[in-house]
Amino acid sequence: MLSFNKVWLVCLTSLLFACQSAEETAIAIDKAQTQTKAHSNPNVVLILIDDLSHYGVTAYGANKLHSYDGEFTNKEFATPNIDQLAKTGVRFDNAFAYPICENTRIALMSGKVNDANYLQPKSQHSSDITFGDAFKKAGYTTGLFGKWKQTRGTKEVAGKDYIAEFGWDDYAAFDVVTEGQRFINPNLVINGKEYNYNGRSDVDPATGRRWYGPDIVNRHALEFIDNNKDKPFFLYYPMILVHDDHKPTPDTKPNSIFDNFPENADYNNTRGDDREYFPDMIEYMDKLIGKVVNKLEQAGVRENTLIVVMGDNATKETFGHILPDGTIYPGRKGGNADNGIHVPLVVNFPGVVPASNNHDYRSYDGLTYVTDIYPTIADAAGIEMPNAEQVEGKSFWPQAIGKNSNEHRDYIYAWYIGNSKYTSDEELLRYAFTKEFKRYAPDKFFPKGRFFDLRSDPLERVGDVVEKRRWGVLRYSGLDTNNLTAEQQQAYDYLGKVLDQHQMVRVTGLKLIAPKNQLSVGDSIQLQAQVLPENATRKGVVWESSDPSVATVDKFGQLVAHKAGQVTVRIFSWDDAYPVSANRQQTYYRNGVTASKSFTIGR
Repeated sequence: MLSFNKVWLVCLTSLLFACQSAEETAIAIDKAQTQTKAHSNPNVVLILIDDLSHYGVTAYGANKLHSYDGEFTNKEFATPNIDQLAKTGVRFDNAFAYPICENTRIALMSGKVNDANYLQPKSQHSSDITFGDAFKKAGYTTGLFGKWKQTRGTKEVAGKDYIAEFGWDDYAAFDVVTEGQRFINPNLVINGKEYNYNGRSDVDPATGRRWYGPDIVNRHALEFIDNNKDKPFFLYYPMILVHDDHKPTPDTKPNSIFDNFPENADYNNTRGDDREYFPDMIEYMDKLIGKVVNKLEQAGVRENTLIVVMGDNATKETFGHILPDGTIYPGRKGGNADNGIHVPLVVNFPGVVPASNNHDYRSYDGLTYVTDIYPTIADAAGIEMPNAEQVEGKSFWPQAIGKNSNEHRDYIYAWYIGNSKYTSDEELLRYAFTKEFKRYAPDKFFPKGRFFDLRSDPLERVGDVVEKRRWGVLRYSGLDTNNLTAEQQQAYDYLGKVLDQHQMVRVTGLKLIAPKNQLSVGDSIQLQAQVLPENATRKGVVWESSDPSVATVDKFGQLVAHKAGQVTVRIFSWDDAYPVSANRQQTYYRNGVTASKSFTIGR
């Protein structure tokens, strides 16, 4: 039986043939088909800017930069493409991430606070379920183009291929097998093949200029849109810009500056790293975002595409953003105060996310955390999160589309270990904050913890005792908690309860639940892993089949029978299996908390 939409199209086609030319009819039918598909399985484009505070996007009200090195001051810049997305969508005014990029990226992709799945740098394990996995499982074509960073692979699966373990069908990425160069003559991995442009003297045929990493991955993103415009896709675009080393862009004038600039960076004498070009880098980043938007329009899919633009952490400490009143908001990447974690966030979906009615910006003032992105884009696309019970993030989709005027979260809780292993108590910081107050849990330097009133001290500079940490970050002791106002005391007590609620809870047991233990070849069943206690912090598990030739089990717990025989499925807790992609022979330990179940596969 024909569906209503098909019947409608047939009738419309017959009518059009009677009164229009064949060409006009074809155009009308194509338009009708597009309209019937609009907002069904929408495409999702998630763009992550590297190292830029919210004030680095001019939609937030600042359009001048200051260099603390004396490279420039009152340097104007503009981000018209992001601004246009904000003006025709919604700008989030209280969006926060982690102080450095890798911690943010793991939280972004998984929807989890770092205490649930961060183990050590460049080692995210493939058993961790991410938004790439979720969208691919839901039938989307997935692509990643830009900076990766989270993994280096294992002894069994090389880093250039390991990236695909997180759900990506197509990828062109920097910082996969090594960091290397990101801008002029970069090191990239494209769909499992390594490309090292270092030292090349030829030019990019697409531009007639030197090979430029951001241009290369941007072209792959545009090709991905073209190649998948007739089916739902998820494009994750973690941009290479505007991270250091600071270099001129192809748009820097005169052209000779870019054409002759050293490709290698020597930070000791600034050769190959010149902060003078930071404003150019911001504007080129915005230009590349504009190319993505234009390609969506050219491909005819813009009206059915959700675009999210976010920053991964704040601007580096060598720069400041000059506000309209002339004061300077200093960058402080690596710090946990506002100027280290406050980032831009813009959401745009034509006809779905309403814009302002007065030609200004529609803004959302509620607290928004990096972990909220995964559940929000899943909500918008109407797909399931396979690991929903493990996701800490909260969807703000009802707020984005104007269906709920209430704020979607009351506080943000963060567990931050920086670039250290998760067992490093020296580096660990735990804190919780509302829009008005922030409280840190006790640590080795401040055994009583710290407390700040963000209304008067957003950069957390109150206190007589100061600790200097890595990257020159200064941590102040905060307010005297013996002399708080009644309002401050109430907030102090409330945030103390939040911190207590989020204490690390170790896994004590696992249960493996199966609907049956006898299968036939070709059968598939869904297994469940129950983590005990229910409030355990690290709920992730590693699935393992004793004989993959008999039956395989994937990261979702889906067991597929391949041939007759016996097979045992085991699960291992993330809590003590310590699963990492660190190029070591054993990617996870098998002598900790575990559970198993045996299955018989018949013919």
